[in-house]
Amino acid sequence: MSRKIYTSNDILRLVEYKKCDDRVLYENWQDAETQKGYNFILEESFEEFSASETKQRFFAMIQLIETNEIIGSVGISPPESVPDLAIWIFKPFRQKGYGTSAFALATKYAIEVLKIDELHAGAYADNIGSQKMLHKCGYVPFPEGNVLEKHYLTGEDIIQLDFIYMGKRKII
Repeated sequence: MSRKIYTSNDILRLVEYKKCDDRVLYENWQDAETQKGYNFILEESFEEFSASETKQRFFAMIQLIETNEIIGSVGISPPESVPDLAIWIFKPFRQKGYGTSAFALATKYAIEVLKIDELHAGAYADNIGSQKMLHKCGYVPFPEGNVLEKHYLTGEDIIQLDFIYMGKRKII
């Protein structure tokens, strides 16, 4: 299957989403760690999931160049919201550096191609790995953007920490 390639490096490509990707996305949403990481539980059937439309301003699948395997996705929140970049690496591919590589590619694409001049990203306080990835990719904490949420299982208050891309700009 031919896909538009948005950007790539030696290891990964960010490629266009196709409707056939819904199956791998749905199957990977069944993972409890994924649901915890997004503070969301998927209760839809595959048919309901597949019928919903992506409303993000940018959405791409992450593809390993060596095998052409889809290993996750990246997306930027809808146009009417503050630009927020999110990543999802499927469980078998976590802790291998793919997330940092894909997030850096998506950040560069957002800034240089999509011309987004202020890019945010979030991570929960207990997700140290995501926070480290954000720092490696040029993001710094932006406490003014922190969001109070209810935990998807317990109903307790939790905070999604906000980060903003600073790149090579001087932090004042």
